[in-house]
Amino acid sequence: MKDCCELTKFSPEQRQLLQDVLESLESGEDEDTQVQKMSALMMSMILQSLKGYDQFDSPMIHFAAVLGIVEDENRLRRGDEYSYMLAGFMYCVRVLFVEYTLPAATRAEQTAEDIDRFLELRKKYLVVGSYSPCSFLIKMLGYGKTMSMQKINQPSITWTRSE
Repeated sequence: MKDCCELTKFSPEQRQLLQDVLESLESGEDEDTQVQKMSALMMSMILQSLKGYDQFDSPMIHFAAVLGIVEDENRLRRGDEYSYMLAGFMYCVRVLFVEYTLPAATRAEQTAEDIDRFLELRKKYLVVGSYSPCSFLIKMLGYGKTMSMQKINQPSITWTRSE
């Protein structure tokens, strides 16, 4: 397998933010600075518009695709093996998004404008049809759910002797 960094397509901004994170970790900057830089990197991936781009130009979608590979068996994961991973990943993305748009540290001072900004960004980046990585991943979750619902389960009928 090729190196992930070689195959993953980062925008110039994302590449710079990734370099900043690596330098911060290597230099041993304080934890708050490292978290701030990591948050900026993650948000650049979450708030990425894919209008006019291939879906796999997104590092998030690339990661989710790699997550769906069973390397030692040379196959893709089935829906029931993959959907829970994708759901967990999307949960983390949503938590990061909420913390970015409505920080917990300032919850008490948040105004209606802050909530409107959250709703606007949510509509632009976290819903199906928004030309964003999350839109694609939500569709994949729906597809996985549909496939697992259509899966034919083995019958589990047992009977006992009546005496």
